[in-house]
Amino acid sequence: MKKFYSLFSAVILAATVNAQTTFFTENMGTATATTEIAANTFQNAAPVTFSGTADVRASSASSGYAGASAGANVMVNANNETFLISGVDTSEYENITLSLGQRKGASAANNELKIEVSEDGATWTLLSYTRPTGSGTANWAVISPTGTIPTTETLSIRFTGTNATEWRIDDVKLAGTLIVLGTGNTNATKANLVKNTVVSNTILFAAKSDVQVINANGQVVKTASVNENSSLEVSSLPAGIYIVTGNVAGKGVSQKIIKK
Repeated sequence: MKKFYSLFSAVILAATVNAQTTFFTENMGTATATTEIAANTFQNAAPVTFSGTADVRASSASSGYAGASAGANVMVNANNETFLISGVDTSEYENITLSLGQRKGASAANNELKIEVSEDGATWTLLSYTRPTGSGTANWAVISPTGTIPTTETLSIRFTGTNATEWRIDDVKLAGTLIVLGTGNTNATKANLVKNTVVSNTILFAAKSDVQVINANGQVVKTASVNENSSLEVSSLPAGIYIVTGNVAGKGVSQKIIKK
C-alpha cells in the first residue's frame, strides 16, 4: 500500500509540474485623475519600476472580462509614446506567458500598440497579437501576446504606440511553470526552502525565511516568518497546488507543494 501511495504521489507531482501559476499581476493602482506615471502609486513596489511618456487615467475603467480591476489604467495615444514595466523577477519560472486587459479606442484599430520584452533593457523582442476590427470592437478585451518571454531577474515589458489611436492597458499578468529545485536546472544550486512537497496539515521548512504561500490564482494565502526546521500550519487551506516563496541565503527561492 505504501509503495502504491508513493507511486500515486509521484504521478500527481509529474502531472502538475507543468501547471502554470500566475506569479505577477499589476492593476495600475487607484488614480482618481490623469496622473503622470512617475507620480502614480502602482500595485507593485520596488524593485519593480514604472516609466514612460504615457499617463495613468481614471476614465474608461477596465470591464467586460474576468478579473477586470476597474480602477486606474495606462493610456497610450501617440506615436512613440511608451509605458515600461521593469525589474520583474521571472527567474523561478519557465514557459512564461503574458496577458493583459487592453482597450482600443477605434473600431478599425488592430495591433498598433507594440508589446516587447527584454531581459536587459537593451535588446527587445517583439511579441505578436491581433484584435478583431469593425463595429463594436472599440472595447476592453484580454489579449495574450505570443512569443518568448525570458527567464531572468530583470524582465522589462514595453508598450509603444505607433500612431494616434488610443490604447488602454490594465491587469498585466505573467504566468509560468515553476522551475523545480534539484532537477538539474539553473536553480539547482539554490538551497531548498521546504522539506515536504506533499502536505496535509503543516509545511516543514528547511531554512529560516520570511515566506509566502500563493495559491493557483496568484493570491497570497499565508505569510509567516519561520525558523529552520520549523513548521507552518496550513490545515485550513483547500486541497490544491501552491507555491511557497522565501529568501534563503540572499536568494529568492520558490517551491511547488501539493496540499492534500
